[in-house]
Amino acid sequence: MKTYAPAYYKDFHCTADRCRHTCCAGWDVDIDEDSLGIYKAMTGEFAGRLKKCIDFGKNPHFILTPKGRCPLLNENNLCELILHEGEEALCQICRDHPRFRNYWTDRIEVGLGMACEEAARLILSQKEPFRLEVIEEDDTADPEGLPEDEQYLMQVREDLLEEAAAVESAPLARLLEYLIYRHIADALYDDRLEERIAFIRDTFYELAGRWTDGKPESLTEIVRSWSAEYEYDTDKIRDLLDTKYK
Repeated sequence: MKTYAPAYYKDFHCTADRCRHTCCAGWDVDIDEDSLGIYKAMTGEFAGRLKKCIDFGKNPHFILTPKGRCPLLNENNLCELILHEGEEALCQICRDHPRFRNYWTDRIEVGLGMACEEAARLILSQKEPFRLEVIEEDDTADPEGLPEDEQYLMQVREDLLEEAAAVESAPLARLLEYLIYRHIADALYDDRLEERIAFIRDTFYELAGRWTDGKPESLTEIVRSWSAEYEYDTDKIRDLLDTKYK
């Protein structure tokens, strides 16, 4: 099985304390089972501090401060868990963000979500059209091609990406390509392809219409803000599809 990612994917690096919209503030941070076991087994002074920051209830998570910040985010916007234990100690949601994954029959595709300002900046600054690369290959046997419905979905995506590459403004072309890559594959799970195409087109024109000054940093912030509001709330997008595109 091969894992694919956009060509720019390998160039992404978290900007940590230089980020103006840190993902460690305003977001619920759930803790996966494996990480929770590691945290419970930790000992020492920092382990004591760490455990006081965790709600060990039915849905384990970090207890946000009154200002909505992760309790391990220090005054310099650096993660105390990384500083004391290294990046490998992060729970899965923190390791993954802002990455997303889509699972096809014969491949896995990963990408970067634009709720992260650095991911948005990186994507929108690309000069070349969208292109996927193989970033990982394991030794499991590949299935014998895609089922017909997935072949059709893949072809629809390719046709839409060709249209996006023809957009004259490079940043807007990259925005449309991103929306296509990010959202078309969701039809794998709910079979709502036509609604999702309409959603992609409408969202593109809405965001492009807000970009009035032509400054790259302005478009980055417009898209980042929209993504943070919608793309990480599956219920919100589903409700939108139900009401606007039904």
